[in-house]
Amino acid sequence: MHISSRALAVYATSLSLLLSGCSGSSDSSTSTSAASSASGPAISLQPASAIIPAGSNSVLSVVATGSGLTYQWYLGGAAIADATAATYTATEAGTYYVVVTSSAGSVTSANAVITVSSAPVITAQPSGATILTGTSQTLSVTADGLELGYQWYKDGTAIDGATRPTYAASAAGSYTVAITNTAGTTTSSAAVIAVSSSVTAPSINVQPVAQTVNAGTSATLWVTVNGVSPSYQWYRNDVAIAGATDRIYKINTTNASSAGNYKVVVTNTAGAVTSASVALTVNVVSAGANTPAVVNAANAFLATLSADQKTVASSATSSTTVLFDYALANANQWTNLPGSRHGLRLNASTLSAAQLAAANLVIAKALSANGITLLNELRAADQVLAGGMASGGGAGGGGTMPGGATPPTDGTFTPPTDGTFTPPTDGAGAGAGGAGGTGGTGFALDYGSDLYSIAFVGTPSATSPWILQIAGHHLAYNITYNTGKVSATPNFVGVEPPNWTVGADGVVDVKANASSAGKQHAPMEKQRAAVYNLAQAIYADSASSAAAKLPGTFTDVIMGASGNSDGNFKSLVYPTSGRGLQYSAMNARQQTYVRAAIEAWVNTQASDVAATLLGAYLADDALANTYVAYGVGQNGVKADFSAYPNAAASPLEAQHSYIRIDGPRVWIEFVVQQGVVYGTDIHYHTIWRDKTNDYGGSF
Repeated sequence: MHISSRALAVYATSLSLLLSGCSGSSDSSTSTSAASSASGPAISLQPASAIIPAGSNSVLSVVATGSGLTYQWYLGGAAIADATAATYTATEAGTYYVVVTSSAGSVTSANAVITVSSAPVITAQPSGATILTGTSQTLSVTADGLELGYQWYKDGTAIDGATRPTYAASAAGSYTVAITNTAGTTTSSAAVIAVSSSVTAPSINVQPVAQTVNAGTSATLWVTVNGVSPSYQWYRNDVAIAGATDRIYKINTTNASSAGNYKVVVTNTAGAVTSASVALTVNVVSAGANTPAVVNAANAFLATLSADQKTVASSATSSTTVLFDYALANANQWTNLPGSRHGLRLNASTLSAAQLAAANLVIAKALSANGITLLNELRAADQVLAGGMASGGGAGGGGTMPGGATPPTDGTFTPPTDGTFTPPTDGAGAGAGGAGGTGGTGFALDYGSDLYSIAFVGTPSATSPWILQIAGHHLAYNITYNTGKVSATPNFVGVEPPNWTVGADGVVDVKANASSAGKQHAPMEKQRAAVYNLAQAIYADSASSAAAKLPGTFTDVIMGASGNSDGNFKSLVYPTSGRGLQYSAMNARQQTYVRAAIEAWVNTQASDVAATLLGAYLADDALANTYVAYGVGQNGVKADFSAYPNAAASPLEAQHSYIRIDGPRVWIEFVVQQGVVYGTDIHYHTIWRDKTNDYGGSF
């Protein structure tokens, strides 16, 4: 699998040329293979993901250099008949890639995910009301769909600036909202606002409706009401639901414990009314439902390998085979550090085009679209680090550049395109002596999108335990099958730089902000935004902030790997006191962001794995005993997880910012560290563990 950033291809090619002439590499096969593959086809423009309306299409295209090129497009790992041109018109949702072949070899493109969008579907209509003179009523609508836009109308006339899911109506009239995306427009039913000088008891116009949903999806219950200034309280099985005090009650991620009978009591100063009680039924996805597809893909990948490439390794650190015995000593071979991993590298120097395509399919079956995108973007980030080191350390400074030039100080660099740069031999390439630089490893040998690997700990089977590992710098996916416990942990994710842009001219800017020109990249934006929202909700309440604050300074996650492996796994001790702010003591906003943060990590996994784990982590009793705690950053005031951190005047003010979620099983940490290649900037480390089910609970 190759990096998804099209513009980064210019220095991905350059890096392979540079590696071919480097000495001191710990992996001599990489240097030799890179040189031999230099004349093969190279992709300069990758196919792009897109969201299309139902019945529409997206033209996927690839641009490659080389002579006598042929093309074969794939959907979900299967070759598409007659799709043998440089472009392909996609009409179906799914994951596409293309294999480009010449007489000198083959190269596989990045994945392009096509999502088919349907017109918005309203799941909760706005409700009319009678309001007192001089007051207002907040009208709200909820809808499912992609990239939704809103426009509210009063008596058929668009209301200027009313373009959010809610609108505060203070005048009598008939209100509707039009919800639009690329697939069409859906208009709500009318909500009539009446103005009165007296209060009458509320009445229910539209009752809640019974629903059946699949675990892991959302469920929305709602009523429409007449009455002045109504308040709401929802009940499940006749027990009041904490924080469920709006007209609409939405469960973002359902699980087995979500099932039950629901009703709402509507009250104002003149009286109260109780809705009908309706049943919510939750179909729980069978744990391991996706396992056969992963096993089939893994065995298909094994079938493409040579005997040596699938011989069971005699060493836990072997990089010549994909197979390892099912043992902790083999499973714990992951780290956040750059450098070699065990297993087979996911690059054209190690695997043929057919083998890479088969490996891609294993990954596609094991991860969600979110997980695949995260993997691709983390590999792209590592390519940025390789380019930054080639340019002398970027904003970190202190590195060696061609002709004695001064490294850039504004966070931009243009990657070399001719492969003529001679890497330093004194270990100064990462900015030795510069801010945050690391000498010793030299040029870009430890960074790059090609330095990621796949390994099977145990033989892929539908019945016997085994672990799929996808690993590299700042990445460790450990997904265990067939132990009787669904497991996707330990899961380490980090990134440097946190975000960047690639301009049309190929210049990479790691100091980018929201208005920067070029293609924006922020691999961990879902996770960053989740902890940012959670932290902000906690800071907004002084009592919550005090309860959640931890003493001391955090320089890294505390439950991560130890050096070059997860060697401390058996001795990990989770806190039993001083755990922070308890979920049951949080307000509704804080609770919402706790759930969203957990989902940001878990939803990188295949749907059956994610649904099972979320069912456990988000069950009522589990959440009631979940805690959130944070450590302040270098600013000394709060933990800072703001967007575009390196565009700030003093990025390092955010370092040491730390937050964690600590449940009966789930453990998630997020910490802000000083940059390594870009030493005056920051980067992220995170860890997700399951206190009982890491490595499938086997070891």
